[in-house]
Amino acid sequence: MAHSAKLVIALLHIFAWSFLGILEISNGTETDIYCLRSIKESLEDPHNNFKYSWNFSNKTEGFICKFVGIECWHPDENKVLNIKLKKMGLKGHFPREIKNCTSITDLDLSGNELTGTIPSDISLLLPNVTSLGLSSNNFSGEIPKSIVNCTYLSVLRLDNNQLTGFIPPEINQLPRLRTFSVANNLGLCGAPLEPCKPSPKKFIVLCKEGFLVGWIVAMVTVVVVMFRNTLILLVKKAITKKNKKLMKAGTRWCSTDERSKNMMMSRMEKMVTRMSFTEISEATGYFNTKNVIGMGKIGMMYKAVIPNCWSLAVKRLNNCQSYETQFLSELSALGILRHDNLVPLLGYCSEQNEKLLVYKYILHGNLYDWLHVGEGELMDKILEWPLRTKIAIGIARGLAWLHHKYDFRVVHLNLGSNSILLDTNFEPKISNFWGAKMSSSGGLMFMNSDVIDTRNSSFVDSGVWELGFVKKDVYDFGILLLELITRKEPTEINSFSYGFNGSLFDWITNLLSNSSDIYSVIDNSLIGRGFDGEIFELLRIACTCLNPFPSQRPTMLELYNTISNFGERDGITNDFEILMQPKIAIASSSIDINTISTFEERYGIKNDSEILMQSEIAIASSSNEIVELEIAETN
Repeated sequence: MAHSAKLVIALLHIFAWSFLGILEISNGTETDIYCLRSIKESLEDPHNNFKYSWNFSNKTEGFICKFVGIECWHPDENKVLNIKLKKMGLKGHFPREIKNCTSITDLDLSGNELTGTIPSDISLLLPNVTSLGLSSNNFSGEIPKSIVNCTYLSVLRLDNNQLTGFIPPEINQLPRLRTFSVANNLGLCGAPLEPCKPSPKKFIVLCKEGFLVGWIVAMVTVVVVMFRNTLILLVKKAITKKNKKLMKAGTRWCSTDERSKNMMMSRMEKMVTRMSFTEISEATGYFNTKNVIGMGKIGMMYKAVIPNCWSLAVKRLNNCQSYETQFLSELSALGILRHDNLVPLLGYCSEQNEKLLVYKYILHGNLYDWLHVGEGELMDKILEWPLRTKIAIGIARGLAWLHHKYDFRVVHLNLGSNSILLDTNFEPKISNFWGAKMSSSGGLMFMNSDVIDTRNSSFVDSGVWELGFVKKDVYDFGILLLELITRKEPTEINSFSYGFNGSLFDWITNLLSNSSDIYSVIDNSLIGRGFDGEIFELLRIACTCLNPFPSQRPTMLELYNTISNFGERDGITNDFEILMQPKIAIASSSIDINTISTFEERYGIKNDSEILMQSEIAIASSSNEIVELEIAETN
């Protein structure tokens, strides 16, 4: 009987996982090649370890992965995972150029003859390092305090050097640190070594100075406290009425209240499958670094394989307490919303100090990696123009649905090519909703999972929602269009505005007035293939999105209608009456949007109005049933 029960439980686990399914975020960058070349140039190599192995004239795929001491994320990608240059007799200072190897997790320089100090900004040079080996060198000076910001560190070896001073006590509090070695540094003191002791003379001076400082601090404290209490009394009456209103709303809705958070989590269980930490841990190989497929601002992404051999993506938050608001925001948004152009959230886990989100594994990874391939990489990873227009239309469709066609109006506020995933058919999926804000038709505004009653608030009256939030998404969509057209990174795109008072709108306006300059910014792989006219028109569309006055930017619904229906008209139309029709009206600007030929019809892209007009919230409950979220009416 017990055996049967275990069998049933195992089958139920497999059945629960069977709804899950694809994400991949990986690609090499040119910065890694520059990183290794700079390291080679900055270090003395008396044994010629670099001379015969680190050959940068070789431009084959993944060529740096064959260098001595270099391990890559993938053998055929120039993306460095680990650098292990142990016992190679290298001389010089700590190679600051290591910062250009942006994805490195393990650095081992032990057993060399390196000198100087450990960089004070080492956490900026190695933000994602998990293992750092600097032992058996000649490093001097103090251990930098910033090393405690390397929160992923599990191994830190600094033994057999000439380090001095205090050991930052916070190092012993790093959550993942398992190995910490500082032996044979005669000038070091503090845990785990002997405590630091001041000299007798210094102790007497410190006592005298301490008394004087203590007296001054005490007097200043008294003055500050008196001033603070007086100030509180003066403003207390002015804010009492407002505080009562906020407290009333907060009693029912505010998610920062622990009780409200618990209620919210219990509701989420009816919308998204709740999974155990043990199941997810096993599926990711106990979060093995070999299964890391990406690193984001709030967590690490792992590839997981469930018992039925399906793959999925698991986001493990870096610090669940610091990012709990973002966790609830993403869970609230993607747990409620279902649309063909949004990444499917399949499950979540919230146990003790762990917060995890489980998504469908999207095969083709993110748009950023497809647009910004480095030199020498596979040419078949270059997106053709028809696919780029398909992606632009899909993103516009998804954003239009979020902004206009739902009881909950949603703004993303974190849109970029790295938050757009591409499925097997290159249909875009919008992801990364951790910074999203939501507003219901009843007037409730969700701000990173906090809820504020906005029916009478200044958010509605001042137009903050529309101008500050919605039109921010429109601006970001304009940057995305420029990425699709130029295949340049956002930082490089923004640099084009430097000669135009920081205005991309003015830069594009000037560009469109001089056809000879346009070709200098368009992706070379697109020029002369019969799409030049469409590219120019999409550039004009992007320009309207980047208008410095938010009120004059088009809405996402207008953008979607414009892009998806261009082919119905053969020529360019500047008819004012047509331009001002509600479905295509776009606020005035110095550039009119001209019509283009239909991208969707020409390339066979599905113009599914049903997808855009989806209005119900289909939610898979823990019992695998489809239910609808009922939104309670407010008082």
